[in-house]
Amino acid sequence: MHNVWLIARREYLERVRTRSFMIMTVLTPVLMAGLMIGPGVLAERMSHHARHMVVVASDQQTGEIIKTQLLHADQQSRDNAEEAQKSSIKRSQAAASELTVDIDTDTSAGHRADLVQKLRSKELDGVVWASNAALQARKVPFITRNTSSFIANDEIQTSLNQSMTRRALQARGLSDQEIQNIFQPVKLDVQDASGNGAVNPQIVLVTSIVMVMILYMSVLMYGINVMRAVLEEKTSRIMEVMLSVAKAKEMLAGKILGVGAVGLTQIGIWAAVALVYIVPNAVAMRNQLKEVLSPGLLIWFAVFYLLGYALYSTMYAAIGSMVNSEQEAQQLQFVAIIPLIAALAVMVGVAQMPSSPLAIWCSMIPFTSPLIMFMRIAVQTPPLWQIGLSVALLVGTIYVLVLLCAKIYRVGILMYGKRPTLPEMVKWLKYA
Repeated sequence: MHNVWLIARREYLERVRTRSFMIMTVLTPVLMAGLMIGPGVLAERMSHHARHMVVVASDQQTGEIIKTQLLHADQQSRDNAEEAQKSSIKRSQAAASELTVDIDTDTSAGHRADLVQKLRSKELDGVVWASNAALQARKVPFITRNTSSFIANDEIQTSLNQSMTRRALQARGLSDQEIQNIFQPVKLDVQDASGNGAVNPQIVLVTSIVMVMILYMSVLMYGINVMRAVLEEKTSRIMEVMLSVAKAKEMLAGKILGVGAVGLTQIGIWAAVALVYIVPNAVAMRNQLKEVLSPGLLIWFAVFYLLGYALYSTMYAAIGSMVNSEQEAQQLQFVAIIPLIAALAVMVGVAQMPSSPLAIWCSMIPFTSPLIMFMRIAVQTPPLWQIGLSVALLVGTIYVLVLLCAKIYRVGILMYGKRPTLPEMVKWLKYA
């Protein structure tokens, strides 16, 4: 055991002191934050610039209805964006001037050509041609320079549909208040069987996916680090010296523990930085995250991280001991990555239906359970017997895999210049 701790300490200190560890510790959360927040902020800024549109209708009343609905949809879209960003700064009513809508009752072909010319010269951003003929044909042209903006196009189409419904209701004598009550949305209050309210599913899904991706990247990244550490020492012949003072099993265990401790250190730094950000915003974020990031979920995260890392790092260590070069390692490591890719492929489906047969079986298979069972726990906690069975199968698989990989490791680290084959590995297992 003394040799195991010495090897683990050496592996840990050797990696923690490198520049790559410091750079990746800082760069990884920055990149993740940029990928998650950047596109939304960019899209929000691009979609909320000042726009000038013209609604062309055969009569003033129809134009006013469409204008009101367009302004309302634009304001609602910006309010939803603000709520998603958890902004503490409220926009004033003057922000509605970002979208300016003019009404025009000239539906002649010549006037349409003039408006198109203004659109080309960037004096206008869009023209809604809602003439009586277009409304009767149920096909209203929307002339714009940005035809690929499906979000803006969908908002305008929805506004037109609601405007025509509002117009029809007014023609039947309903008052504005009665029409407003009809358009008032009904909120869905999701509850479980005990009557308790559910957490916002979007927050649950995003939080679960982020934590699962951390699991995936950590297990993959540090498993590959174990493989490369074994390969480097094998190609430099250091193994022959180390085997004179330590057993192959001790070296395998020391490498797994040492590199795993590096991973835990990096995740701990990220968690500390996250707490520094969360604490000042605790009042605003508490209601959204208090049930999602519960202490129990964080404990299960640590459990499945350690078990997943132990499983895959053992496989990667065996791969590193079998190959003679980085190219051979890249070819063989794809075999170990396949279960992780399969887990990612079904992850969204599991998040939507965590009690489906697919989710249950994938959470029991040891090679996919670290990701899938954790996803199920994060979205909707399964019965305890399923969690216990999943953990037991995972631990048992790790035990068997350690025994097999230790035998491959024992022979493979001393084999040079010969590409491993399946019959050859069977012989190694017999020899060891």
